Amino acid sequence: MSPDVAIIGGGIVGCAAAALMAEAGARVEVFERDEVAAGASGRNSGVVQHPFDGVLAGLHAETLSLYRELEGLGLPDDPVGVLMLARKPAELAGPALEIGRDTPELSPQLLGPDEVHELEPALGRGLYGCRLETGYPVRPAAATRAFARRAHALGVVFREHEVAWPWVGSGRARGVIAAGVRRPADAVLVTAGPWTPEVVDTTGGWRPIVPVWGVVVEVELSHPPRHVVEEAGVEAVAAGPGTVDRPGGTVFSAVTADGVTSVGSTFLDHEPDPHAWAGAIRRGGVPFLPALADAEIRGLRACARPQSLDGRPLIGAGIDGLWVAAGHGPWGISTGPATARIVADAILTGAAVPAALSVRRV
Repeated sequence: MSPDVAIIGGGIVGCAAAALMAEAGARVEVFERDEVAAGASGRNSGVVQHPFDGVLAGLHAETLSLYRELEGLGLPDDPVGVLMLARKPAELAGPALEIGRDTPELSPQLLGPDEVHELEPALGRGLYGCRLETGYPVRPAAATRAFARRAHALGVVFREHEVAWPWVGSGRARGVIAAGVRRPADAVLVTAGPWTPEVVDTTGGWRPIVPVWGVVVEVELSHPPRHVVEEAGVEAVAAGPGTVDRPGGTVFSAVTADGVTSVGSTFLDHEPDPHAWAGAIRRGGVPFLPALADAEIRGLRACARPQSLDGRPLIGAGIDGLWVAAGHGPWGISTGPATARIVADAILTGAAVPAALSVRRV
């Protein structure tokens, strides 16, 4: 018996969609060319946070609700707070005003250098801050693997290290072709992150999602910040593709989960060598977090974020039976499960996809 749905891509969206559709009674197979959470879903900085976009705010709120239903994720009950940092107060005034206007639930609070140091003694002196009521640190890959475990328990078949392509005939998707074998399915969902366009259209004519590469350095600090800390401007850089226009090519951020601090990041249009960027990331972070100067690097990782042209995910079907859900940029673990719910409902029940997220908008 063929699966009702074949999913290409074992990241956060693919695993969440598999679990949700299996719960609804669908038979599902997931095809992943590497292993579950091998991409941005498992190599991110490790924080679920508000995406600073009113259109995506509902996806974020629903994603938090879905995470609270998962076993073994360890999502904090309350946000630890995001602390945006700058050397000059003017760099924070505009973002704080915009965030307060568009997403007042984040309760932006401007802080002077003494207040910042009192709140986070580990940070450098003379920094101004804007505290936001968001930020839930989790270990990278934890959310994706939790959904994968849930899906597997519901009978979803995971085929790791198996490359799959949509099998299209007579104007509709018939299933997938994997290992040279045609595997029938009623619907095919591509959740392959930045590689979604090449999976859907091998001619290269459809490219609404591009890879934006990030490098993250892992360190262990004796007194890490309690907040998620970010250099002011990272939210704007993360909203669109391209290379960071900053000295050294990095924008500082640090997230601590389970005693490990992930420091980043880069926003590059080419695949980087993580070892070549480790020094620049450390040097760029020292003015914000001085302990980085002597911290031992425990790990390095790079991943390609799937960035759409407007910073919002693309959901929908291009041809009958062939669906996509991708393009979340840096907000995959923050909004991906809710995206999975939308596409699962659309595939199984014919529910409409919100116009602001529809693949047809590009």
